[in-house]
Amino acid sequence: MDTGAIYELRERLRAAAIAGTNLLSEDFRLKRAYDAFKPLEKASPVFAKVGQLTEQLLSPNCQNVQGALLDTITLADAVICTLGTVDMVGEVESVGALNMEQYAGSLIVNAPYSALKELLEALTTSGGGHYGYVCDIHEEHPELFRDYRVINALVQALGASYAELADQAERWMIEENDKTVLPALYRDFDPKGKKEMVRRVKVISALAGAEANEFYIRMLAEAQKDVRTELIDALRHEPKNVSLLCDLSKTEKGKNKDKVFESLAEMQDADAENIFRKLAKKKPENILMYLRNTTTNWAAELVAVSCEQMLDKLDCIGSAGEKEKTELAERLLDTVRALFGKGGTHVCECYRKMLLHKGKINRLLHAAEKEIWMKSYERNIVQYGVLRSKTYWDSTIICDDIEMVLAKILQHSLIVNPDTDLQELALELYQDKDSGKSNAKFLSAAVIVKFSRDEDCVDWLEEQVRDKVLFVAKQSKKCIEAITHAAAYVIWDQRRNSYVFYGSYVDVYNKSVVRPIRLQHAKELVEWLKEHFTKETDGILTNWVALNDEDMRLDYL
Repeated sequence: MDTGAIYELRERLRAAAIAGTNLLSEDFRLKRAYDAFKPLEKASPVFAKVGQLTEQLLSPNCQNVQGALLDTITLADAVICTLGTVDMVGEVESVGALNMEQYAGSLIVNAPYSALKELLEALTTSGGGHYGYVCDIHEEHPELFRDYRVINALVQALGASYAELADQAERWMIEENDKTVLPALYRDFDPKGKKEMVRRVKVISALAGAEANEFYIRMLAEAQKDVRTELIDALRHEPKNVSLLCDLSKTEKGKNKDKVFESLAEMQDADAENIFRKLAKKKPENILMYLRNTTTNWAAELVAVSCEQMLDKLDCIGSAGEKEKTELAERLLDTVRALFGKGGTHVCECYRKMLLHKGKINRLLHAAEKEIWMKSYERNIVQYGVLRSKTYWDSTIICDDIEMVLAKILQHSLIVNPDTDLQELALELYQDKDSGKSNAKFLSAAVIVKFSRDEDCVDWLEEQVRDKVLFVAKQSKKCIEAITHAAAYVIWDQRRNSYVFYGSYVDVYNKSVVRPIRLQHAKELVEWLKEHFTKETDGILTNWVALNDEDMRLDYL
């Protein structure tokens, strides 16, 4: 059967679409192509349907010429696709089994559907035991979660009715750092949606950063509630968004306005800096809240200024009333919290001066503890709707020992920001060069510095855990725990093929970080950790084993 007539008919139909339907009645070439096609109508019902649509199109009584033309072209194209053939010269060769490491990050995994069926159902349907099952599969076969079928199901799980599963799906996608999931996240995105869309924005922001800036701006036009808040937060990735954020600061309200200023604080930009300097003159109590997570240089200077002002007031607080003391205590805690992630000489001087005043600060905090605790309680109820444990507030807001608080802030700052001045400060505060005395509270921060600088520090670590005083073993145990605590922030990242500092401070700092580091002496450090075993060491060693190092894997096993 000669099918050339349908190809000619298809070409004439396309030409009619280009010329316009007003000229259809005068198109004699189309009518001639249809006449040549008519014999094919008896060969197949589908050919008959093409002929029927063409006849209807050419009829003077056709009510919708444009629609009829599109229908005819579409059916003709579909029929021609079924007539096509493909030939290749050569012999068929087997591709063999897929190497999972070689194809890491691809869109398909060499796994049959039967192996994925239960996983897909657990991710996309509600039911008891699904969360535990999905977590077990992720632990045993993480490669399955790179399959495009599972990726789509994982995106769907962001809206799971079981919040723990939805949150876990979000964490996995961020930790995987695989951009192949982005198309599934963009698909059917609803800027007016609820928690699922909020989680989508978080993952997109973490994976794409500034690359998705057009998406953030486009969705922001219609976004509402928490989705809008998260989109505003994502604008911080692109420095060019400063003017847009400035405009939003005049129109947004409530938590969205707060988020605008927090995003501006992330910009190392002169305009953003000027906004905050003006704000500091009008509402100095507000800027510390906005600057608490940023690592920009100008933010560090503003926090240092606030610290100086607070310490000046501290010297004159003796005769002040209870209200003034409580206000100063709150300002002090806000300043300490804002030190997170900040570096430079001005900030380092803040640490030193506060430690010089630690006696006065501790007495002030202790005296104002009850009032601050009640305000924290009320703020907690308003923000979360439930009361978190007092331990949460004790560890992040109220502490009798400012030295312990500063040590924790310094340690976490070094993970986020490897500032040279900050590193030298940590070593200085841990061990006084003149007296040779060490302060165990800052040992974890000093160890973070050693790891950051990729030093061969095994002998140094051993020296730190030796008893400093004869017959006193407690000091040695405390130092081992401090070193182990620092080591817990290091993991081997298979996808990056390197060690990274990994810290998630969702509750305390609302900021997470994954920062690659070099550890050329990782094997020696692992052996040292084995020799100084604690109850946390086994889990730490699991994260330290480099999966591409066969000797290290065998030694650990």
